[in-house]
Amino acid sequence: MTTPSTPAAALAQRLPTLRRALLLALLAALYGVLVIGPDTPMGRTLVVVHLGLFLLWQPFVHADRRVSVLALFVLAAVLLLVGLFLRGWMIAVWITTLAGVVGGKVLLFGARAPRLFYLLALGFLVAALLLLAAPLAVPVVRPPPVIHEMGIVLLPLLLLVMALLPGWREADDGREVVDFLYSLFVFLLLSVLLLGTLAAMLLRDVGYVEALLQTLMVTGTMLLLLGLAWNPHGGFAGMGGLFSRYLMSIGLPIEQWLQALTHLALREEDPRVFLEEACAEIARRLPWVIGGEWITGTARGRFGSSEGRRWEFSHGGLVLVLYTLNALSPTLVWHCNLLAQLLAQFHADKQRNRALKQLSYMQAIHETGSRLTHDVKNLLQSLNALCQAGAEPAAAASPEYQSLLRRQLPAIGERLAETLSRLNAPQDIPAARWMAAADWWQDLRRRMAALHWMTFRADPDLHGDIPAEVFSGVAENLIRNAAEKHLREPGLQVEVTLARNEVGFELTVCDSGAAMGDETAAGLFLGPVASESGYGIGLYQAARHARAAGYRLELAENRAGRVCFRLGRAA
Repeated sequence: MTTPSTPAAALAQRLPTLRRALLLALLAALYGVLVIGPDTPMGRTLVVVHLGLFLLWQPFVHADRRVSVLALFVLAAVLLLVGLFLRGWMIAVWITTLAGVVGGKVLLFGARAPRLFYLLALGFLVAALLLLAAPLAVPVVRPPPVIHEMGIVLLPLLLLVMALLPGWREADDGREVVDFLYSLFVFLLLSVLLLGTLAAMLLRDVGYVEALLQTLMVTGTMLLLLGLAWNPHGGFAGMGGLFSRYLMSIGLPIEQWLQALTHLALREEDPRVFLEEACAEIARRLPWVIGGEWITGTARGRFGSSEGRRWEFSHGGLVLVLYTLNALSPTLVWHCNLLAQLLAQFHADKQRNRALKQLSYMQAIHETGSRLTHDVKNLLQSLNALCQAGAEPAAAASPEYQSLLRRQLPAIGERLAETLSRLNAPQDIPAARWMAAADWWQDLRRRMAALHWMTFRADPDLHGDIPAEVFSGVAENLIRNAAEKHLREPGLQVEVTLARNEVGFELTVCDSGAAMGDETAAGLFLGPVASESGYGIGLYQAARHARAAGYRLELAENRAGRVCFRLGRAA
């Protein structure tokens, strides 16, 4: 953990862990003001202390945020006015506001300890308002002395219980959230309770306690009826359902546009065309929108009329401008902002899909080119070997050379035809051509007979067929890699084995050279590997071809003196 560079930074870092203590301290200072009285010098001093503690505890502005000079002057002016012109009604209004702030935090805690702590804090403020602050605010309120004594005794007990509650771990980032609606509800409820009590005292000529109880009864009954009407738990959804339906749908045009947007997203793939048609649906389905325009990157477009009031919404790389005849309500502004956000998200998805398709196409071209380049390279090597053999003085009259030409030229021609045929469908892996395993094995031995450092072993029973392209591609890649390795390690010996098991044929190529590196071995068949050992695009493509035919190419052993590759049926 880094050490704060300044005392202010250190204080900002410590404040999140001191919120509980700060709340207790500011409530204690408030209690002192109510007991001593705001008219005394000590009372005004405690008010200033209370406000200072509130500034440290308040959940609205982050602790490490800098305060401007103007804000400091305003704050000093407020403190000066409070100190000079403090009245009892100011105390009551402030307690009501503070109770609203605390009440907006109660339901945000899931743990029992912090929720109980803030519930007790809210109870402290309500008791302070009704038992001590009301008589200070309105001189006509003269409750019995027992009410004042009850407040004097009850409030310290609440503070003591709050202090004895078990602590909890505060958030590390020091951020807190206040539910504005709950805060407003608590503020209005306490205001109605206090004003209703005063009204009952004046109109009915009753005492403070009786008026308070009557107000509590009426307020509670109204809240009960409102709750039942809001959510009656019957066949009728209640006022809450009607309000939510209106808020979320505005007469269903938004839902209709969303359905049209969904169908359009499934039908249209071009981002620009999708955006044009979606914006046209906005002017067609939303009655309060007469037109607009959209801007994304270097492209832009218009729809409907460009008259009336202008509203601009920006999300991501999309700017949506809507024109309306009349001013939009906050609900409609919220709906339009949500509409623009959804439209931007769909448009971004269309752009990503198009980019992925282009990337897939380019990757397919790259892989196809790499595979064909590899195949042509092998054919060129075979032709170069024949040319070098034909350059010998006695090659023309040599029966061995003539036999080599008769064996190699048809095979080279056949493989060249297969390579060229793949250009017609570059993304497709050619279908496996099956041939007798014995014939394929004899052909492989004849073509590799000149490699004296290579040994061929096979089971006596080679009855059955194998996919010739798969086995030939794997064998030629492995043998070519072994030949390149033999140039670096002249004493290298290679053993090629073809065996038959219960599921089919298995080809194994082992060499006696050095082992591959762990990094090369780990990514050998996952993609092209750049390595001096020759395990590159060819072996990767051969492995893909094998998987398509139901076979698996794997590195069976990898240790010094024995490096083995195995091709067999996939499990």
